[in-house]
Amino acid sequence: MADSYSLPKIIKFLENRNFEKFYIAQDYASIYAHEVDEIIIEAPDNKIPDEKITFVIEVLKHLNECVSKAYLWLEHFNLKNDRWYPNALDDGFEISGIYFGKYGYGHRHMMSFTDGFTISFCTKNYYPCEFTIKFHKNMHPFSVEEWVQ
Repeated sequence: MADSYSLPKIIKFLENRNFEKFYIAQDYASIYAHEVDEIIIEAPDNKIPDEKITFVIEVLKHLNECVSKAYLWLEHFNLKNDRWYPNALDDGFEISGIYFGKYGYGHRHMMSFTDGFTISFCTKNYYPCEFTIKFHKNMHPFSVEEWVQ
């Protein structure tokens, strides 16, 4: 298992351009965080661009606000009539990962791309799906996806 770090420590790594704790390969950088499991950052040519570093730091510093906005989207899910998992959402969600970079959205994922970030959530009670909230660079959510684990 890879080492895990606190968000303030990861922010310091990024501010100091200290990437030795990151796993960097195939145009992505990743690191494990205590609070959010895995953070993945798009890194073209295996280098994190300065503007991306600045953006990631800003989001991580305001992560609680982003999570609050995400919860407004997650509140719309209701499993009370689900035969197998009626209580799956009762204890809420926890962050299972954050991704920074370009990603597809909408019905034509291959044609519609934006540059921003996503926060993925799993339920604290077992439920075989995860939920991903997609954010624009202005830190406002615009989409939610539910997908099978």
